[in-house]
Amino acid sequence: MDFWTIVTAAYCLSTIMAVTLTYQEQKKRGQSTPVYTAIGYLLCMVWPVVAAVMLVFYRPREAGTWAGRLD
Repeated sequence: MDFWTIVTAAYCLSTIMAVTLTYQEQKKRGQSTPVYTAIGYLLCMVWPVVAAVMLVFYRPREAGTWAGRLD
């Protein structure tokens, strides 16, 4: 299997799971306004990309350092 095939499958699976859970929560609470539904589904599609970018660019800092300090 190709690397990008696995990444795409994982992205689709997490998006489908998030949309399903969002739908169930909105149905349970009775919140089904079109605006909130669209926003919820859009965020379900975006958050896996944001999480992946954060994981790729995460750099732990040493203890006692400050990002704004210029030494």
